[in-house]
Amino acid sequence: MDSFTCFMQPPAQGIARLNSNKQPQYPIFNDGLQVRMTVFVDEQNCDPENEVDADDDRSWHWVVYAGDADGRCKAVGVVRLVPPPHGGHQHQHESGKPFVKIGRLAVLPTYRGKGLARRLVEMALEWAAGHKMDVGGGWEGLVLIHAQTDVEAMYARLGFETDKSLGQWDEEGILHVGMWKILEL
Repeated sequence: MDSFTCFMQPPAQGIARLNSNKQPQYPIFNDGLQVRMTVFVDEQNCDPENEVDADDDRSWHWVVYAGDADGRCKAVGVVRLVPPPHGGHQHQHESGKPFVKIGRLAVLPTYRGKGLARRLVEMALEWAAGHKMDVGGGWEGLVLIHAQTDVEAMYARLGFETDKSLGQWDEEGILHVGMWKILEL
């Protein structure tokens, strides 16, 4: 399997109001959204109305594509990086410092176990560490992820630590925990 990854900067206003009846204005985002819909809506039974939110407008998105034997490529994985601020966010770090949030990590079922989720998270974190000024908001390297409990160990292998003070909570019928990592900038 050959693969490559595309990166999309925040497109400014408009993604949260995507109209499925119009031609896609953001092909990379739309490719990633197809992966998100397959994983979160079709597979995990999340509400499709909640899949695109206001954070998509201001986030950086990475989409990994895989080529098949016929030379065709399709999106198979996605992740987004949401910059600060996270006004009114219920999960704050004990330091009170600004943080970025890794989210909407999804890999199609047939492509799991190939290291694509790790690759996507590492690419997003490496980019953020090298682009502190682009991230903005006084960010100093703090990263949050709302991890589904069944993939908590994967994030631990990537250096994230579970914040026991946040406990567990339900998002879309799936148990989550908060995990933090501090990047060296």
